[in-house]
Amino acid sequence: MSPAERERDLLANLLKLELFRMQVRLYGPDTRRSHPISDEALWSCLRELRAAAPLDSFRIWLVGSRLDPCRNDSDADLVLAPKADSSLSDSTIEDALWYCREYPLYRADPTCIVDPCYRASGPHLDLAALLPDEVRATVKLFSPQLLHEVLAGRIREYRCFSRFSIEYVRRAGETNYYRKLPRGNFGGRLLPYLRPALEVI
Repeated sequence: MSPAERERDLLANLLKLELFRMQVRLYGPDTRRSHPISDEALWSCLRELRAAAPLDSFRIWLVGSRLDPCRNDSDADLVLAPKADSSLSDSTIEDALWYCREYPLYRADPTCIVDPCYRASGPHLDLAALLPDEVRATVKLFSPQLLHEVLAGRIREYRCFSRFSIEYVRRAGETNYYRKLPRGNFGGRLLPYLRPALEVI
């Protein structure tokens, strides 16, 4: 094995170790807390995230089931998107995702679970049906669940993103959350829809 090949192998192993450490810290057994988080406590945490320097270049929206009342047992789903005229590097996006995951787990009071993602186009802002063939491009930290989805062949279009994130393209109907969405009447058809996102300001 040449010195260049040994260097590539060493770098690959170090990256695997770094990914493993990230997954343990942000998705390991110590992060699986099930205590309810009131809306008041959640919004206190979200306002702290909004004021944090790593998120200065981003707009932040709360999406998903925590928009409904009395969902204190649910995790909080966040969508990050660039502010106008912001130029974001991959590492800047990854650092923001890391902060949104780590801060609520270890530094918020009370602690809570936040699941952040980045979408350059932002979230859905209006109430509208989400058709199964709608394609969505997303960046997330490479969690054990996402790793499982990739290895199982359920995510086919993807690329490694910065150090330990993944950017992937997927049809809405192929996602785990699609079947959990509320349904409404759209033109006489009962279809899943996304709740309009609520911006954290």
